[in-house]
Amino acid sequence: MKKIIFFVALLFLAFFTHTGLAQELLVLSGEKSQNSKRWQEEVFPEYGKSALGRTLPVKIVPVKGKLFPGWMTKALDEGRVDEILGTPTFIIWDTKKEKEIGRIEGYTQKPLFFSQLNEAMSLIEKGKHPGKREGSGHREEGSGGETRHEEGSGNSSNIMDHSYKTPEEAKEASKMLGLGEEIHSHETAEGTIYMPGSTM
Repeated sequence: MKKIIFFVALLFLAFFTHTGLAQELLVLSGEKSQNSKRWQEEVFPEYGKSALGRTLPVKIVPVKGKLFPGWMTKALDEGRVDEILGTPTFIIWDTKKEKEIGRIEGYTQKPLFFSQLNEAMSLIEKGKHPGKREGSGHREEGSGGETRHEEGSGNSSNIMDHSYKTPEEAKEASKMLGLGEEIHSHETAEGTIYMPGSTM
């Protein structure tokens, strides 16, 4: 009986470990992005030692100017990665299916990052896709294509139509959209943009 229990436990452990390692965290890091740099200084040194880091290894994907690495551009063009609006963007990548299964956008502080990543992993376990975006296929650091570069789009109720040059403008839009005054920022090739709502 002990051998059977040991064998079942071993199988469970092997399955759990195998499943966890079938994913990795891709960190799209802009060469001029201050938030990307902060994440690398504040989180990266200890990430590999964390519980998440042991089951979700990290891979930094450099975004230089307006270009993604070739394999990432191909994944964007094929729709295996959703639209990228800015850096840093943290993509939870299924290494077997070679596609995005979740994401976090932007970085503000270490505790919030770990909280958001834990929440994203929990949603993935429930079969959901946290942070899913519509559209894909562009090559600009921090850009979602031509329409995403426009500043706030007036009275649109679609949050994706809103990007602003100042935090104050984003807070006003956040209030209009019923999101309180929550905002987040993204580093783009043109500088920092601010958007209503949290990053999750």
